[in-house]
Amino acid sequence: MRKIIGLITILIFCSNISLAEELNAGARHALPLQLEPLINEAKKNNPDVLAAKKNWDSSLARVPQAKSLDNPSVGVKFERIPGGTLKFDKTMPDDRMLLVEQMLPFFGKLPLKGKIAVVESQMAAAEYKNKELAIVSEVKNAYYDLFMNYKEAELREQSLNLLEGIANVAQAKYSTGTVSQEELFKLNLEIARLSSEIQNLKESSRAKETRLNILLNRDPEAALGIPELDEKVYFNADIQALYRLTIENQPELLVFSYAIERNKFAKSLAKRSFFPDMLAGFAQRGIASGGLGAWDLMLSFTVPLWFWTKQKYEVKEAIANLEQAEAVYKAMKNKALGETKKLVTDIEISKNKINLYKTNLIPILEGSISVSSASFASGKGDFMMLLDNQRMLIETKMEYYKALVEYNMNLADLERQVGLE
Repeated sequence: MRKIIGLITILIFCSNISLAEELNAGARHALPLQLEPLINEAKKNNPDVLAAKKNWDSSLARVPQAKSLDNPSVGVKFERIPGGTLKFDKTMPDDRMLLVEQMLPFFGKLPLKGKIAVVESQMAAAEYKNKELAIVSEVKNAYYDLFMNYKEAELREQSLNLLEGIANVAQAKYSTGTVSQEELFKLNLEIARLSSEIQNLKESSRAKETRLNILLNRDPEAALGIPELDEKVYFNADIQALYRLTIENQPELLVFSYAIERNKFAKSLAKRSFFPDMLAGFAQRGIASGGLGAWDLMLSFTVPLWFWTKQKYEVKEAIANLEQAEAVYKAMKNKALGETKKLVTDIEISKNKINLYKTNLIPILEGSISVSSASFASGKGDFMMLLDNQRMLIETKMEYYKALVEYNMNLADLERQVGLE
């Protein structure tokens, strides 16, 4: 009789596990949630990404403006108006003039302003890329977080199904006196705890879905499918190559390198402030006489007369800004390389955890459950041993998936760090 009850328990355990896996597989098949389309959607629709792109567009529009001359001034001039009157028609024809004036910066100033604007547009492009990479990383992390939520609920549901199957058998054994009331109480307490945890996981999944929807600029309550995660671990670190990629591609670091270039041009422009700008003017006389009279030409120059209090300190300011940009770049470069190394280390640690759980701990626990099941079926074991082993297996599988999610999150952060997806 005890062998029959044990066999029934094992059958219930296997059928419940299989049923849970089939239900979850069916749900995944019906409602798949792929990561790549979410990333593309976030790039197109996320407001922060769009704002950064528009900022880049506006910086590009400033380039031709910076290289252009100031607007000319056009006016009329009346000379020798009779005293005490406003009779412009009483002036002599040659005293009525059309004036055109244009400010001409010293040679080289406009090209330098254009170069500064170009570099600033490159900085805006790097900031746009940085924002896009940041949002992609957030989408990936939100996706992996949601995956872990579903996986944890799935594993706990499998454990709950097992416990409910064992509870039915334990209840029958309790009536025959082979299971104590205390053991039955512990079993029912475990079932209640798992049921509560599953419900809490389902509630928390809604908040995680909202987080992902907001990143995609969707309705916060929009329905999402069930995320999936490739369990293959393929990362192989070439730290020197990653250092090089960080220096060459990380947008935040590029912003500071562009700041150095911009301040170099600003320094050259400041030095040119010692040289005068020219104001050219043209006047055409006789504009109201029915014919054109004599014409005048005017050239004037700005004089940097107060250079020891203005232009001198303008150059000093530009030099200080350049030195500051160089120092900040070096500090950011060291910080970026350190962060790259840390992420590579974290990824390797996650890989070690994954291998440990997948190749050692999980197979050992599965073997232990087989032994406990056989012992229970023969009447020599007890269901508490089987229960403890099953709980350990579920917890170990959750640790495995946590390590897998941690690995993928660190990989997403590394992609952002080196500036490449």
